[in-house]
Amino acid sequence: MSKLKQKSEFNIDAADCLIANHLYAPSVHCSYYSCFQLIKYIISYCFNKDYDQQSFEIRSSKQNSHQYVIKLIREELRRNTERNVERELIRKIKDLKQLREDADYNNIEIGIEKSNSAYQQAKVVREILVKNFIR
Repeated sequence: MSKLKQKSEFNIDAADCLIANHLYAPSVHCSYYSCFQLIKYIISYCFNKDYDQQSFEIRSSKQNSHQYVIKLIREELRRNTERNVERELIRKIKDLKQLREDADYNNIEIGIEKSNSAYQQAKVVREILVKNFIR
């Protein structure tokens, strides 16, 4: 198993454990990164762009790593799925990313509602990714 895919699975499990222990802000971080890491794995596994190639393309582009992976997965979904699948995934990833930025960087409270929302969104994103790329 890919180490990054394994980290992705660890992170979704960690999010669940953190929520159960009332550690809401870090759970959001783990929910988001479980998706980010899974997308990077999919790009390597399904698109034949190993992690070194991804790093090179990120450095060569005007995008950060998050923009890069989201753009690639979006383009692939747009070509190969119904439009509503691509829109749902991108909307959920953007919402999840905003929740993660709030949890990590902003001086606001992250309670159970936001934590659960991030976790549920991550579960949906992961389900869409697995269904469409990891058969």
